Amino acid sequence: MIPRWLHRTFLALLACSLVKYVWLATYTHPVADDFCYAAKSHGLGLWQWSLGEWMSWNGRYASNLLMIHGPLTWFKDPLTGYRLMPLALLALTFLSAWFLLRRLTRKALSTAEELLAVLIFLLLYLNLMPDLGEGFYWYTGAITYQLGNILLLLHLGLLVPGKQQEAGRFAGLLLNLLLAFIVVGMDEIHMLLMLGLHAVRTAWLIAQRKPAWPGLLLLLASACGAALMYLAPGNAVRGAMFADTHLLWHSVVMGALQSVRFVGYWLLSPALLIGGALYLPLHKTFCARVPGMKELLRLPWWIAALLPFLLVMAVTFPAYWSTGLLGQHRTINVACFFFIPLAWLNLAIWLERGVLRRFAFRMPESRISGYGLVLFLLALNATGNGFAANADLFGGHAAAYDRVMGLREEQLREAAINPSTTVSFIPQAKPPRTLPSYEGQYQLRDWMMQCEARFYGANPDQVDLAGE
Repeated sequence: MIPRWLHRTFLALLACSLVKYVWLATYTHPVADDFCYAAKSHGLGLWQWSLGEWMSWNGRYASNLLMIHGPLTWFKDPLTGYRLMPLALLALTFLSAWFLLRRLTRKALSTAEELLAVLIFLLLYLNLMPDLGEGFYWYTGAITYQLGNILLLLHLGLLVPGKQQEAGRFAGLLLNLLLAFIVVGMDEIHMLLMLGLHAVRTAWLIAQRKPAWPGLLLLLASACGAALMYLAPGNAVRGAMFADTHLLWHSVVMGALQSVRFVGYWLLSPALLIGGALYLPLHKTFCARVPGMKELLRLPWWIAALLPFLLVMAVTFPAYWSTGLLGQHRTINVACFFFIPLAWLNLAIWLERGVLRRFAFRMPESRISGYGLVLFLLALNATGNGFAANADLFGGHAAAYDRVMGLREEQLREAAINPSTTVSFIPQAKPPRTLPSYEGQYQLRDWMMQCEARFYGANPDQVDLAGE
């Protein structure tokens, strides 16, 4: 539909749109819980640490293992390992999405087409996610939720039937049983998603009179992990810090309201709308080439339309149930991650029926297609997190953040050597929107400063906030 030179230019600019997210990693610094976990776990063994967290904080038996001896301890300079983690998570997100797509399409697409589709998915996710800073650039949050997303994609990929021999299928099932148990233990959100996924899948296998014992085993593994999470004594300790917890109807109603809020926001995003328009002329070709698409598109439209709302409710319910409020939006990042393929599924279903069906046959002129590609690139870079990242990088906010955070770390190193030194943290005047920061309109809290002081070996009493 477009000249080859324009196609290649589009691919190059699409790849360049990812560069700013890689660049942001060079300005990251550990904050808050990063220091708390690193200081608290110092000198502890893996079992002692895991049991302590399970008894006194939460039941996340999988992600808790990754909080001890994290990237702050990997190299002499704590920032080296810390800044490698966002790059690793970006790469793993891309590779896990590619793995799932390749399993679903069964190599019906060329490698170049697969890579293009995965790159577009990753860029849409980075553009739309509610909290980019906590999603990729804050180790504690990213390793809990984004790594959970990555592992869930691998799990879904292994669920797709393949052409393995009996021994290969059995080995794959054993691997997926282990993966199911790990994914459930990452956080409460992935726990709920896994329980819902395998409950529905097992019921479907039974209804279709297909062998259900693998599904039952996966459901059992997920249920065992969920029980280990739910029964952790630390949940009560953590919940005691919040009011209005364990209110069923409040959690359900607020989850429903948040689902309308976020689904509406994402559906109206320019990047998603333009990306959907670019898919229209490709729909018939895609459905004809990919095996299983016709069966998938027979899914009742009302079920497909309901799935994004149920997804957001499943993500927000644990937060309202355990704390009484939504709090940080790093949990909503999980919903955004899976909302994008669900939005595409809804579009594909509607292109097979109703008024939209006629649009699937329309092949735009090459000039119009070229304009669409330009608008898509603009939307990825001039709206949402794409705009915020560019503003932080080219507006100097990321560099200013780096300077202030680096100064604090240097001051604390000196305070650890000289106990008589008092350190006054200079507040971030205009913290970046795309990097983890708990300042700006909020005041840096005492426990955050104290954890950082303990990590560097200083006395917490040596630290205060300038102006207090």
